[in-house]
Amino acid sequence: MKKSLNTFQKWMTAITFAEAGEWDTARQMSPVSVPNRKISQLEQTFMAAAFAEAGLYDEAVRMAEGLSYQAPATDDFLQSLGLKGVRVTYGVFACNAAR
Repeated sequence: MKKSLNTFQKWMTAITFAEAGEWDTARQMSPVSVPNRKISQLEQTFMAAAFAEAGLYDEAVRMAEGLSYQAPATDDFLQSLGLKGVRVTYGVFACNAAR
């Protein structure tokens, strides 16, 4: 029990430093060795989204720098999601608040 609590505390400390942008310190504080590798574009996108959802917009923008996103054309939208050939129906629903 004490070992798992100690590991949990190390992870929380590492996460705190990572959220503050102190990446090297976070790596040193983590209970396991974290490889110093380049993160993929997909990982970078999810990290930026996580920071934005947490209200850390400046950090989200910093994480999103260098990402090349191009909005798909309307006819390529389903294909870009990997849903080419899947039938999709779109609709509009009006609720009382919108009236």
